Amino acid sequence: MRISKILVISMLIVLSVLSISYADDRVSLGFLYGWTGNIDLIDRTNGGINQVSPTCLDLTDNGNLLVTSNLTHEFVTKMHERNIKVTPFLSNHWARQKGRNAINNAEVLSDQIVATVIEYELDGVNVDIENLTIDDRDALSEFVRILKSKMPEGTILSVSVAANPYDSMTGWQGSYDYDKLGENSDYLFIMSYDEHGIGGPEGPVSSTYFYEKSILTALNHVSKDKIVMGIPFFGRYWKLDEDTGEYSGGQAIVIGAVPALMDKTNGTYVYNELVGEACYTFTITDESEPVSINGTTLTSGTYQVWFQTNDSIRDKLWLINFYDLLGAGVWALGQEKAEVWKYYYTRLNEKVRIPEEQIILSIVDEATSSAANRIDFTPINDQIVADRTSVSDVAANSVTQTNSETTDKVYRREDVVDKAPYKKLREKVKQLFRKKKEDDVEVSNNNHIFRMEANY
Repeated sequence: MRISKILVISMLIVLSVLSISYADDRVSLGFLYGWTGNIDLIDRTNGGINQVSPTCLDLTDNGNLLVTSNLTHEFVTKMHERNIKVTPFLSNHWARQKGRNAINNAEVLSDQIVATVIEYELDGVNVDIENLTIDDRDALSEFVRILKSKMPEGTILSVSVAANPYDSMTGWQGSYDYDKLGENSDYLFIMSYDEHGIGGPEGPVSSTYFYEKSILTALNHVSKDKIVMGIPFFGRYWKLDEDTGEYSGGQAIVIGAVPALMDKTNGTYVYNELVGEACYTFTITDESEPVSINGTTLTSGTYQVWFQTNDSIRDKLWLINFYDLLGAGVWALGQEKAEVWKYYYTRLNEKVRIPEEQIILSIVDEATSSAANRIDFTPINDQIVADRTSVSDVAANSVTQTNSETTDKVYRREDVVDKAPYKKLREKVKQLFRKKKEDDVEVSNNNHIFRMEANY
């Protein structure tokens, strides 16, 4: 049986409970975009965050610091009363030239930032300069190095970086030197979303594959205790062009607004565990009740929305635990459904356990989802479609690994996971496979990714 780029086998395997690791409280970061006076957005997390990064450090056109009215002593005091650290983010808001002027004004700008940290008794700062290119790579790294050398002792310097699952040196991903930025900061905040974004084709904002691959690539450059993974509290929607049969758009929708949209439009909802994200498709006619998203009234046509659910958020928290990373950060507070906070902090900090659960064994060709070979994530009969070949065609008892070329391209989780407990788990899985004589599956000791998902 031939599957061109991704082979996924799922089977139920009974395992005794096995502990992988214990975690101290991780960084639980929440970005606060907009007015800091709305403390309710903090309080409704029920202690779910321990670090907040508000919008209040902007840049002038010539690259100097602009402290906005969002930063107040009152806000910092209220956060400290709640045992929440305050690390505002410095942003160029996607303005490339402004960002370039800033990083080339490193000495002056860093002095201005440090003075602000001291004046407002901040716990640190996050550098969030986006939409640069590889031409700015060294200057950005040097700016961070200079800033770190001046930061008051005990304060935090973090850097927001684009997710880069394929180690690309092109586009804005190429502007971030993970190695140098990690060396000169306390941690990297990986913006692990916009797998599909505005202006591009429809698809998941942050699929499980994209998310885990971003983790694995980051671990090739920085240690696990310097990685904070982003979790999107937003989705994106696209409109179908009836003439071309293609979707376009990619505008944002907060996930907290999706339930009302679904109630109003009565479309088709699909959640696929292999993708790790939900897709909702609906149609608006001239007779439909008006529907608006972010103040924009939708015109007649068919729309597709991709967004995170509680299941997909839990999966991401599980991966952060599994790789024993420093923590998670959400973009952005106020965009979520309130129910997220019933489990978020607990899931982020729980001990990773493997009870009697489903184990998904993924055999993954690294070329999958590359720019030239993107998986088509169109939902069909609750299955994803890989190169128009449905994964449902793959029978769990009839898959074998057929050639060494595929083997060589498989990413080896063993390279980045603590080997003692992981080896024990791997051996147990192999033994169970051997007992199932009807299953023609080779389990290599080195060449597979084992993804163990808890049944929450």
